Amino acid sequence: MAKITYIKDSEQEGKAQLYIDGVMIESSTFRADMPDNVHAIQWNGSSGEIEYNDGTNNKAISDISSYDFETKFLTKKKAEEDADKKAQEDYIANMTYADKRSAEYPSIEDQLDKIYHSGIAGWKATIKAVKDKYPKG
Repeated sequence: MAKITYIKDSEQEGKAQLYIDGVMIESSTFRADMPDNVHAIQWNGSSGEIEYNDGTNNKAISDISSYDFETKFLTKKKAEEDADKKAQEDYIANMTYADKRSAEYPSIEDQLDKIYHSGIAGWKATIKAVKDKYPKG
């Protein structure tokens, strides 16, 4: 089972941090249904403890499944990945053909290397492939 660290009050107002096997996601949704006096929950894969912020002694736990941290983590991670993918797709969709070509052309150094090793015909083939992929207009 995964190593889990939950910290209710992160540095960002109203958000909690959830670490699973060292990967962190921060979200306000992780705070829902968590008692006010909980500061953190640590889980080492087979046991853990709840740390409180009101002077209550830490409580040992032998089961963490009721918190459903792994499902919440995966759901949030997927939402972030989907948003990043959509933003990248939107960015690419709004690029002009010239922007797309510029991004895909080899660097000047690589183009000169191509000419040296493959001649002008080899270089032209490389450039033509990009031009064909992103035609004018």
